[in-house]
Amino acid sequence: MGSMLRVAKGLLCLAAMSAVLAVPAVKGETPASPPPTWVLQARVIATGLPGGFGLRQVGRFHSGGPIPSNPEFLLQTQAGHVLDPERLLVAVAGNLGAAPGNAAHATGSVLSIDPRAAREGAPLQVPPELARRPPPPGSPVQLYSAQSEAFLNQRHNDGARTAMFGAVSGPRYLSVNNAFGRPWVANAPFGLAGPGSESVVDPDGTPLANAPSESAGGVFVGDRSGRASVPKAVRSGWWASLWNRRDSGQLTPGVIGRGALGTALLGASPDGSGFAVFAVVTGDGAVVQVHVQDGVDGLAPPGTVDVGGVDPGVIGMAFKWMPGRALYLADARRNRITVLQLADDGRQFTTRRTEQLNSPWLRQPVDLAATLPEIANPRFASQTTLSGGSDLYVLNRGDGSLLRLRQDGQAAARALVDWPGVGRIGADSLRALAVSADAQRIWLMAQPPGSATATLLEVNAFDAAGQFTPIAAAMTAAASGMARAAGTSAAAMAHGASLFATSFSPREGLGPLFNAPSCVACHPGGGASADEAHFARRLARMDPVSGRLVPQAGQLSSVAPRRSVRELGVAGAPSADAPREANVVSLRMPLALQAASRLDEIPDAVIAAQAVSKGDGIKGRVQRVTTASGEQRVGRYGWKADVATLEDMVAEAMGNEMGITSALALHPVAQPKDDGAMVRSLAAYLRTLGPPAHAPGGAMASAKNAATERAR
Repeated sequence: MGSMLRVAKGLLCLAAMSAVLAVPAVKGETPASPPPTWVLQARVIATGLPGGFGLRQVGRFHSGGPIPSNPEFLLQTQAGHVLDPERLLVAVAGNLGAAPGNAAHATGSVLSIDPRAAREGAPLQVPPELARRPPPPGSPVQLYSAQSEAFLNQRHNDGARTAMFGAVSGPRYLSVNNAFGRPWVANAPFGLAGPGSESVVDPDGTPLANAPSESAGGVFVGDRSGRASVPKAVRSGWWASLWNRRDSGQLTPGVIGRGALGTALLGASPDGSGFAVFAVVTGDGAVVQVHVQDGVDGLAPPGTVDVGGVDPGVIGMAFKWMPGRALYLADARRNRITVLQLADDGRQFTTRRTEQLNSPWLRQPVDLAATLPEIANPRFASQTTLSGGSDLYVLNRGDGSLLRLRQDGQAAARALVDWPGVGRIGADSLRALAVSADAQRIWLMAQPPGSATATLLEVNAFDAAGQFTPIAAAMTAAASGMARAAGTSAAAMAHGASLFATSFSPREGLGPLFNAPSCVACHPGGGASADEAHFARRLARMDPVSGRLVPQAGQLSSVAPRRSVRELGVAGAPSADAPREANVVSLRMPLALQAASRLDEIPDAVIAAQAVSKGDGIKGRVQRVTTASGEQRVGRYGWKADVATLEDMVAEAMGNEMGITSALALHPVAQPKDDGAMVRSLAAYLRTLGPPAHAPGGAMASAKNAATERAR
């Protein structure tokens, strides 16, 4: 009887889960005024591509990964080589003169194209016999991989079940693991009629050598590459994890049952092994996850995307990793973006729920990409990964437009494209898109109906304010100091408490840019809000090739509010879009403010005394900063201890988070909205806040511990 009850409960749980997945939440907008629409003038980068599909910029591979760690591999990332960070990897249908390695499979190639060559001269022409007559090293068009014998899985993995499959075979989509891996390719070797494949490719274009999966090697195919093992326990490092496995069937049923039409990096496996996991969307609308060592598990069932019987070419994918994980899928036949909200069970990724983004400006969306790709994080860096707060670019095949879409489904801007010598691009001509690592350019694969070849185009990126222009040289910001006044009367404390809870309007000084209209929204009860909408954005610009931060307006990074009073009806207000030159975004949770004032009471010498080794060889370094009054003190507030006093912290927060400038700010403006009275009153109120109830040792102990941590 007990086992029957357990079975019944299990069936009820499955039914409830099915009900949750079957009734997806819907986000987006109802028809309203159209978003601003721009006309982009395209530049022709390359012509003569034999049927174009997905494309991706190579980007910079992070240190510690297999490519920078291997001198032979690293050579392929140098200027002029196939994995030069500035080059594009482009999937095409033809073999370009190479004899097929497997006559039963679709042909196809991945090219490495340097768009800089076309910007400096005439458009590039892809030679029809490129594979048969390779160009000299450094040429702007090179062959990376093809469906030929030289690139079959058997070259490195002769014993694999998929040995006779190539690194590319009917290639459709690419995702590059810039964080800790290699390029991955989604293939449709039999179109929509048969199983698909997902391959992980070495810098020489061959399937992964020394692959951790014996059954798949570097190519995962159909039902031949199901999960075969799981870890016995979490081990640090991939080498240790090789000896820490036990045989296992699939954790979630799923196969690459039809052609693989899209792929995106999900990051390292939740099992702690450190191995990469990629999501793949297939020709029957299912989504699976591919663990490079353990094989394929399911993620979402067939029909998650409505593919129908007509081959869409590609199905665009993009992954959001912070602060919550979500996988975006282009769903052209349903005219929407399907969103899988993801979690994990410690072994694999799981789907918590399915949502949709709907907009009247979605017109058969077939591909999408992050407006700001993740390039900085060493676990998630990929051109298919969204940086913090990034919008989505959506390619509408239905009308040839590009749409900039917010993560909540709101259309921010729209663009039409003029093709030199051809005219305005219309329906059924655009096939795929990609975004540059510096977020300044968009590349488009265009192939009008009836054309035998495709053309690679380039346009400027765009937002609600129009298309991007070349980035200007960084300017040095002026700095000045102003006197700071004090005052902690009971009236000031009461006034500060009132200000802390006040929801400001634009008329009362809010904006023009802000994160929230009140202090309490981000600091409920003086604590910190876990609501993503209240997270602050810290922006920077990273050189996509060197990985170094480039100063902007005299700073290596800056805080950028996420909202504009434009949404509150203030005409002419600036957009809250990130500055166009920024390509790194870090989302920061608001700091808790309980006992914050006690940090100001700790003498500099006490903090400096903690910046010594405690016997483990590790020591900290204090940061000395200049206060608004011109005094040199040890910093103790902010994410980087770059603010020294409570009043300075309050003034900076008012300006950064609510757009309310103050005469007491570290860098005051000419006509501040606050003469200093608001800052003094809020600081007085914060001095009344004690530590959280659970903090041991009272306010002084809590504040001292916080200061010590900053010193370390």
